[in-house]
Amino acid sequence: MIQSKQPIKTLLKAWETERLITPLDRHFALELAEFHRHQLELHSESHNELFLLICALLSHQLSQQHTCLPIAQIRLDNPMHEQTAQCKISCSHDELMTLLSQFDAIGVPQDSVPQDSVPQDGLAENSSTPLVLDQGSLYLQRYYQFETQVADKLRHLAQDEIQDIPAATPATLNQLFPHSPPKNAATESPAHDWQKIATATAFTQRLAVITGGPGTGKTTTVTKLLFLMTQEADLTIKLVAPTGKAAARLSESIKASKLRLKAELAPFADSIDISTLSRVPEEASTLHRLLGVIPNSPQFRHHQDNPLRLDLLVVDEASMVDLPMMHKLLSALPDHARLILLGDQDQLASVEAGAVLADICAGLKADLNQSAKWQMRYSAAYATRLSQLTGCDLSGFISASPGIGDSLCILMHSHRFKGDAGIGQLATAVNNSDSSRIQAVWQSGYDELCWIEHQKTPTGNAGLEQLLTQSVSHYSAYLQLAKDPYSTPLDIIECYNQFRILCAMRAGEYGVDGINLGVREALKQAKLISPEHEFYPGRPVIVQSNDYNLGLFNGDIGLILPDSAHQAATGAAPRLMAHFIQADGSILKVLPARLPSHDTCFAMTVHKSQGSEFSKVAMVLPIWPSQAQKQLLTKELVYTAITRAKHQFTCLGSQTVFEQASLQATKRSSGLARRLWQ
Repeated sequence: MIQSKQPIKTLLKAWETERLITPLDRHFALELAEFHRHQLELHSESHNELFLLICALLSHQLSQQHTCLPIAQIRLDNPMHEQTAQCKISCSHDELMTLLSQFDAIGVPQDSVPQDSVPQDGLAENSSTPLVLDQGSLYLQRYYQFETQVADKLRHLAQDEIQDIPAATPATLNQLFPHSPPKNAATESPAHDWQKIATATAFTQRLAVITGGPGTGKTTTVTKLLFLMTQEADLTIKLVAPTGKAAARLSESIKASKLRLKAELAPFADSIDISTLSRVPEEASTLHRLLGVIPNSPQFRHHQDNPLRLDLLVVDEASMVDLPMMHKLLSALPDHARLILLGDQDQLASVEAGAVLADICAGLKADLNQSAKWQMRYSAAYATRLSQLTGCDLSGFISASPGIGDSLCILMHSHRFKGDAGIGQLATAVNNSDSSRIQAVWQSGYDELCWIEHQKTPTGNAGLEQLLTQSVSHYSAYLQLAKDPYSTPLDIIECYNQFRILCAMRAGEYGVDGINLGVREALKQAKLISPEHEFYPGRPVIVQSNDYNLGLFNGDIGLILPDSAHQAATGAAPRLMAHFIQADGSILKVLPARLPSHDTCFAMTVHKSQGSEFSKVAMVLPIWPSQAQKQLLTKELVYTAITRAKHQFTCLGSQTVFEQASLQATKRSSGLARRLWQ
């Protein structure tokens, strides 16, 4: 069963020392084995060794953000991927699954679990085993319940099509989308107006998932959709995003979209009630604030037995929502409510376990495991209905097995990046893992793309020095503005947000910590800052934990600036305050000493940048990435970094590392896509 020169308990300690597993992985395996010691005594020693090993592997999977452990993916000859294997499993994968099913601690689920047996905490009453073996994958019981119940809820929402649609809807859609979409380059025929199709989809479905890359018009589409809905009824609508920063960005985008829409609809004032545009909400909240945080508790105030009070929920940046949070959100959704998920399915997945948005969209590819192009997938009846509402011929997208495809729409055309723009071309090439195209784009001499090669010298890295020089040039604008007594904090923060350095990881010379130190020193040498104390004028800070009393959340970014208003009111010397832009556009001022845990933010991780956009972005890649760092360097990370930039993208790196990252797709083990589409 297990062939090993040392007991697995001994190897677990060695693997922890070698950082192949975490201390939590080791203790999880040992504690679970101890808890089921009396049951394990019924098995042979080799069986018990197998149980310990499998528990450690499962815990390690969860620490790597997977939701389960696919048995077929276990390397039987080297389960821990050691340089020299210390143990191996001497049976086939099928035999291994049979063996695992014999342990009392591992349950094999029935075909279905009655929904009325699921209490508030989300666990079925008859779920007594800590582990579950289902469809060839091993789960922690809790994550099995998360996955199956999220799938059940999404399928239920997707099957609930809204039948009572006003007869005037097609005409209203034509007024909201009066212009023909760009032509298809291959056929020279008009392409489908996917924004119009997405609006019709969300108008006729209780679940709508609208995805697309930057600049494809997700916020514009949802603003028109919400306006269309307010024409028919007075709904309670809530806008949310995973982070405070993303919520503020959503609020800004909705406000701007409403202004544009009001101007666009002016010619139709006689036939359409523009005044209902005021019913479209502008203020977005975080998911945590919406659900209601209970201090020192993993539970929220709103749940299945105390649902949210709303008719329609719009969730932006849905790619950042992990599986447990999606479960809590869906559990708190009222039975009658509609749900709209917005996001970019190609962006980085959530920091915690799962890749919910990617799993939801996975069925729109020819193969769930391949990086093929996206293809809409409608049932015949719904394709006909959408065609009647929008005037778009969707017969070419009919599928015999549509899954939840009737609830999905991918926006194809980017309005931010022109077809021949370098940033858009590079993002597309990276997203397609097209190495030859990536090289061609970098070699094309686009003005908006800048490559800086790592160049080690006896005194340092010439490439890094070049980046630091550029950073001084970019950041000097907001620092000079901060010295102007007539500048407002809003102006200074907006100027600061024109440029940002993004790193793949936190630690190391080329991580956030090292780059922040380098930029701070360069700015000090240029006499733009005086960082003698922890808090100094112009220091950017990023919040690392939530503080609901202050209204600050993980990922919020602000600037340390003199409080001119306090000086004017009191006549005292100006005191330093941390200034943050809130979702409503106002400035929140906090005493630096009251800030929750925070870091300097000349540079930030790519993960933290999700939900933001900057005029200019510089991405930093490590020069010689370790094996652990290589796992972080994926095409989703590079794509996300590139698409944060609107006008200029710079990369400090090496061609080899950039291309290797672009060819490595994130693959998170999960059964959610299969449950939704098969």
